[in-house]
Amino acid sequence: MVSMRTAKIAELKAKLSAHIEYVKNGEEVLILDRNTPVARLVAAGSSDSCDERTKRLIAKGILLPPSKPRVVGKRWPGPVGNKPISQKVMDRIWDEERADRC
Repeated sequence: MVSMRTAKIAELKAKLSAHIEYVKNGEEVLILDRNTPVARLVAAGSSDSCDERTKRLIAKGILLPPSKPRVVGKRWPGPVGNKPISQKVMDRIWDEERADRC
């Protein structure tokens, strides 16, 4: 989970280097103007591995870039626990999904 710090504009101006250090360490800084959120200071990350569509989604705030790069060759984590979801449960989930579309 990414932690979120807050900073008013005046505080951000006075302590910009400290806030940038927080961002380098994986935190986000929510910037406030008179206690109203106006921007987020986040790490730039490596955008070289993203396609143009992913970059647009990240820029719009729809998608968050990964906090850590994926290790090539490392397997994706599997499901938690050793009991697979039954077909009965999956059928009910699909029915609920389809009901929302009508």
